[in-house]
Amino acid sequence: MGFFAQHGSFSEGTGRKFSVAESGVYICALIDIEAVQGKSFDDPTVLEPNYKFVFESVEVGDEDGQPFRFVQFTKTVYGNEKAKITILLDSMLGKRLDRNEYANLDINALKAQKWQVVVGTRQKMNGEYTNMIETVKPVKQTATKPLRKAVPAQVDDITDPFDAE
Repeated sequence: MGFFAQHGSFSEGTGRKFSVAESGVYICALIDIEAVQGKSFDDPTVLEPNYKFVFESVEVGDEDGQPFRFVQFTKTVYGNEKAKITILLDSMLGKRLDRNEYANLDINALKAQKWQVVVGTRQKMNGEYTNMIETVKPVKQTATKPLRKAVPAQVDDITDPFDAE
C-alpha cells in the first residue's frame, strides 16, 4: 500500500456546495470522521491535528432534495471538560469516557446510529452564512406501547325488552 493510501483519502471532487439550513433540530447520520490538519490557535502558521465530524440530515433537505451537511471540527485530545471533542462525545454517548473506552470507541457504531443535531447559523467575516453544530445527542427511540387485548363485553342474563322476536 502506498503512502497516500495509508495516510490520505481520495475524493471524486464533486465540489458540491451544501445549502445553509435554518437554525433548528435535525435528525442526522454521522457519515464521516476525518483526521485533518487545522491552524493552531497560538500560531496560525502552524498546522496541528484535528478531527472533522461530518453529519448529514436524513429527514429533510434543501429545495433540490439534497441533504443538509453539518461539520464540527475538534482537537484530538479527549478528557479536558472544555475541549470540543470531550463535549461532543460526552453528549453523543451520554457519559464521560475513561481512557480505555476512548481508545476502543467504535466509529462504525457511531455511524450506525441516528443523531439529533441542534444547529445554529452564523455570518462569517466575508458575509456568507454558515451552520454551526450546537449539540449532538442520540435519537431516542420511542417505546411502542404493547397492544392491549380487547376486553370482551360482559353478557348478563337480562332479556332485552325491546328485542322484537
